[in-house]
Amino acid sequence: MKRNTKYNQGFSMVELIVVIAIMAVLAGALAPMLIRYVNKARLSSDIDSGKELAKAMITVMTEDKTFDDAVEHEDPYPVDMMDGAEFKKKVFALLGRDSIKGKSKKDVDGNKLEGGSPQFYYTLDEQKCIVEMYYGGKTSDYQIYPVVGNKLLK
Repeated sequence: MKRNTKYNQGFSMVELIVVIAIMAVLAGALAPMLIRYVNKARLSSDIDSGKELAKAMITVMTEDKTFDDAVEHEDPYPVDMMDGAEFKKKVFALLGRDSIKGKSKKDVDGNKLEGGSPQFYYTLDEQKCIVEMYYGGKTSDYQIYPVVGNKLLK
């Protein structure tokens, strides 16, 4: 029995172009949603890192030696420039890191965060053992500890 090879020659060029066009339309529709999802995941990770950092500061302040080394800040102050060498050393040792950097570049509204590379800021009242943590800005909209601000949570 002979096999009819006339119809077994593969796909035509038109069929391939139609399939490629459909895939391009799907990729174009899904890409923005995927990018938003990745940005939201990065921001969520940064919020969690900031909360860990704030809790580490509170924990370290329970030791007398590091409590005396901690420097109060009423206005948000960059974590990278944290005062008190012993205090900073113990905080980052508790976290198991040498530094902390943010990954997100935009807030939940899609606006760029303050500065070229966003960073963590903190306020510290050592008498009351109160820490406030901010990410990407110095206003309450960018607060991540003890509450999360409007620009970072939706």
